Amino acid sequence: MIERSTGKIYSQIVNVLIFIFPILINSLQVAGDLVLFILAMMGIFIAISQKLSPFIIKEIKVFSYLTIGYFTAVCLSVFFSGQATELAHYIPRDFYFLFAPFFALALYKAEINVNYLLAGIKVGLLILGVIIYNQLSLGVVRPSGVMNAGVFGNLAVSLFFTVLVFFQNETFKHKIFTVLSLLSGLFIIIASGTRGAWLSFLLLTGVYLYFYYKQKNKLGKKLKFIVVIAIVAVLSIGTFNQTVNSRVHLAYTDVFNWASGDESFNAVSERLVMYKKAIDNIQEVPFFGHGLRTSNITLFKNDSSIFGRQSVEYNHLHNAYLTNYYNGGIVLLGALLLLLFAPLRIFVKANSQGRENPVFISGALLTLGYASFGMVNILFGDTYMNGFYIFFLAIFLLLTNKSIKTSEV
Repeated sequence: MIERSTGKIYSQIVNVLIFIFPILINSLQVAGDLVLFILAMMGIFIAISQKLSPFIIKEIKVFSYLTIGYFTAVCLSVFFSGQATELAHYIPRDFYFLFAPFFALALYKAEINVNYLLAGIKVGLLILGVIIYNQLSLGVVRPSGVMNAGVFGNLAVSLFFTVLVFFQNETFKHKIFTVLSLLSGLFIIIASGTRGAWLSFLLLTGVYLYFYYKQKNKLGKKLKFIVVIAIVAVLSIGTFNQTVNSRVHLAYTDVFNWASGDESFNAVSERLVMYKKAIDNIQEVPFFGHGLRTSNITLFKNDSSIFGRQSVEYNHLHNAYLTNYYNGGIVLLGALLLLLFAPLRIFVKANSQGRENPVFISGALLTLGYASFGMVNILFGDTYMNGFYIFFLAIFLLLTNKSIKTSEV
């Protein structure tokens, strides 16, 4: 009885931490890191006291190998760079992946209630709506809470779709709260001014509709019609928003001008120049890359043009795949692709066998969302992006694997 009571208390503590993480990660600096640190320490304590390894537990084994594999690839990129002493101080930024297996172990020993996670995301979106509105009223052009606007917009998209996926299974009372949080989420996504996030939003909307209509439990035509109308309405709000229109039109114009030979400097042409130069020199990348955070220095250190002078100031190429390849070669790029698409395969396979569980779809949208973010931005290396992905991937993979194990019994 005492052991069962202790286990219940432990699960309650874990669920409270799961609840507060989505609230804190985007609104308070370091607070989200503190939650992950607490969970990692709990996992280390369990591993030592109970002599458990996260690498042999079926439900979290894949997650553990993927995360530690990515961290190892980062370390190899530094070790073989020829400038390990200069670059080693960047490695702690990726400690999330080193401690991720213990974080997963802490979750594994608890009875996770996904409703705590959903409630935390909804509250977090509403709080962020207030924060962003306040920043707009103060004249901030691209409000983004406590982080870079590009990162903020991407994380807001992931939060939005996690809530949306569970919408159809909720009671009417909970749906009212959900709609309010979704509207707040849409507002902050648009207000962030992150064009990459808007493109990811459209992509994930299409993927979500695909999963929605593939579900086994066929929904009534009336409900399907309402959902489609709601999504069209949401997209219309973004389409007719002046900020969205102006930034989308500007991006189109800049791409067209650059393709026509215009060498005017702007955010779009800067990225296109980075992509072109990276692709043109891709055959010169060593097997282990040039070293962590050296992609732009490697490519633009001798470029005296305005594009070269500006690009060398960045530590990434505004594309996660090119950046990882230049930094860590085929090893780091391969680790990145595995970290994104190996879980995606698990989620899609689980969904094909049991489409009633929204966790599978949430996991798929998380990985696809990150994969799309990486097309025009950095992925791992930013502490917020690292912690966010580790947190949600661990929960969704654990719940998915437990569900698969239960169905096999």
